[in-house]
Amino acid sequence: MTDDASENEAGDAIATLTAFGTAAPDAPVSRSDFERAVRSLNASDLALRDVIMQLAARVVALTDELTRRVDGVEPQPAAPNTPAAPPETTLEDAVDAAMDRTLTQIRAHDLSTRVAFDLIVEDKYQTPSPDVPCDELIPICGARCCTLSFALTPADLDEGVIRWDYGQPYLIAQRASDGYCVHNAPGSRGCTVHSHRPRVCRTYDCREDKRIWSDYANRILATADDLAEVAEASKHAVPQFNLVERAKRRAMAVLVETRAVTESCAESAPRPGPAPVPFPSQQKHKRF
Repeated sequence: MTDDASENEAGDAIATLTAFGTAAPDAPVSRSDFERAVRSLNASDLALRDVIMQLAARVVALTDELTRRVDGVEPQPAAPNTPAAPPETTLEDAVDAAMDRTLTQIRAHDLSTRVAFDLIVEDKYQTPSPDVPCDELIPICGARCCTLSFALTPADLDEGVIRWDYGQPYLIAQRASDGYCVHNAPGSRGCTVHSHRPRVCRTYDCREDKRIWSDYANRILATADDLAEVAEASKHAVPQFNLVERAKRRAMAVLVETRAVTESCAESAPRPGPAPVPFPSQQKHKRF
């Protein structure tokens, strides 16, 4: 038997076997595969942003220490001309010692929402809900709460039920036609994924929210003027949360998300696919 015949027989035998994990070049990509790829890119974005913050922290720490050693004064925000104590360590050691504190301050004031997370990392299925009579209110308010924007948790992303905005990760996906959450039923205004709803939905209480009610007790909805007033006030509002604690929560959410992506697998189970076709360079050229 010639070598060509042996190779042909081997190729025929391989072709009759069931291949696993293969896919045709024009095979559609599943939503789970696509979202896993996007989440991986976003995780890389977060990692790069953190590297930049660390570099910024080192520059700030170095500048502050040089101000003490060269100018002999404490850097801002200290009062002008505040005398600096004589250095007790090398410049490098002093910068290293200041890194954690400086980096924490930079992270605390980073209000970027390029990649947003719900920073309360807890089991949503164990989260209690306020006693809000939604069935009674929806015919009046039209489920206005379902037009509000908020971020999801890494657990929501892993679960794969609640849709998020690919252009604004990881905010809840909303319809362009009416501004409602994509899971809201246009007719009844009810939630079609109620049992899987995010933590924010489970804990939300509309009764004191001026974006929803002008007067909850009398069931009077907020007007356009009320909404404009709330929007204007929010521009000048001082954050009512601890910035350092917020930075720590965000770092934890980023860590959870990064692990969820890097420790996941592309395939959940064996999946049959088409038999592989020999690459053209592996095929013998015909002699004429």
